[in-house]
Amino acid sequence: MKSGDKQYAVIGLGRFGLSVCQELQQAGAEVLAIDIDEDRVRAVAGFVSQALVANCTNEETVAELRLSDYDMVMVSIGADVNASILTTLVVKEAGVKNVWVKANDKKHSKILHKIGADHVIMPERDMGVRVARKMLDRRVLEFQELGSDLAMTEIVVGSRLLGKTLGDLALCKEQGVQVLGFKRGPDITKAPELDRTLEIGDLIIIAGPRETLSRKLSSL
Repeated sequence: MKSGDKQYAVIGLGRFGLSVCQELQQAGAEVLAIDIDEDRVRAVAGFVSQALVANCTNEETVAELRLSDYDMVMVSIGADVNASILTTLVVKEAGVKNVWVKANDKKHSKILHKIGADHVIMPERDMGVRVARKMLDRRVLEFQELGSDLAMTEIVVGSRLLGKTLGDLALCKEQGVQVLGFKRGPDITKAPELDRTLEIGDLIIIAGPRETLSRKLSSL
């Protein structure tokens, strides 16, 4: 499945929301960008599929936007915590199945989880954790030779693979290539099911013919 087969909506077009829109659109996804600030909407209108000025704390507005038709909605409202919480609640009550929300702190995150957010992101904290882990773990994500022209490597999931499954990756369908493990945060799954949906930061451990891995990895 290509990224363009899915529809994403991003509510809140500050620096974080803008970056999400850019990455999704560059990956070929269809993106609806929404903000109450006309200047912010105008700034993204040139590169997203559709950009609208709208207040998503309003139930009627959300119903008119038909956000329940979208595969994923990101609520990235930053400064106004009340608007973030109310928007999340309204969007979930509108029937959106997969709602990701940007939180400012732990208290904000806790409230979002309680009202039904499917995934909560704290960008500064999450980035700090990733940087610290890289500082502590000095392994280089490169090929480890296994002999007989076989190798093992790791793939860090970025925005291009967001929302896809392991089974969607052409690499996993190549003869001789096996998914050995899957790591999300502290949790490691051996021989994961191929219907596992990918999130940014996930780690996929694969093994197979070195030539095949080299050729396919360059296209991810």
